[in-house]
Amino acid sequence: MLHPALEWAAAAVALTAVGLGILGRRATWPFWILSSLLYAVVFAQSRLWADASLQFVFVAAAVWGWVSWGRVRFAPVHLGRRAYWLAWVSLAVLITLMQSGLRLAGGSSVWGDAVVTSSSLLAQSLMVQQKVEHWHFWLLANLCGVWLFWSQHLLATAVLYAVFAALALAGWRHWTRCAKGRHEIEQA
Repeated sequence: MLHPALEWAAAAVALTAVGLGILGRRATWPFWILSSLLYAVVFAQSRLWADASLQFVFVAAAVWGWVSWGRVRFAPVHLGRRAYWLAWVSLAVLITLMQSGLRLAGGSSVWGDAVVTSSSLLAQSLMVQQKVEHWHFWLLANLCGVWLFWSQHLLATAVLYAVFAALALAGWRHWTRCAKGRHEIEQA
């Protein structure tokens, strides 16, 4: 049985991680690790197998982010057009494959779980690489997450994902401005 305090604690830590990520702070990564470990338990108890497993990928990505962001300053850049569209095609393939596996595993809400997990994987990878467009994939994951977690009666998490969607828009604007400012400095 899920303890509501655990879900709320996971939501609070995740919110802190995203806020620090928007600002491009290296301190985002330890919060990602903690929130991921808490959410691994929350999602496993809800039989959202892909989202539960994803949390361990997030832990590994957070270690990668911590190391990577320690070597370079915050300097977001844009994906090229070809890489951007390749990311969307890859996402569609991953979602299709993942939902099939989740169905076989007896998962709950397999399409929603596959969309949230696949989009999150792609977003996290692009975030570590400081690509502005990672926010597009977070926005998709967050909007789908609102529906998914609400349907699974994870109300704190559904509300958190609605806030995450708004933060993804704010992050997208902030990172775009930072990338534009960097481009203008390099052109001068």
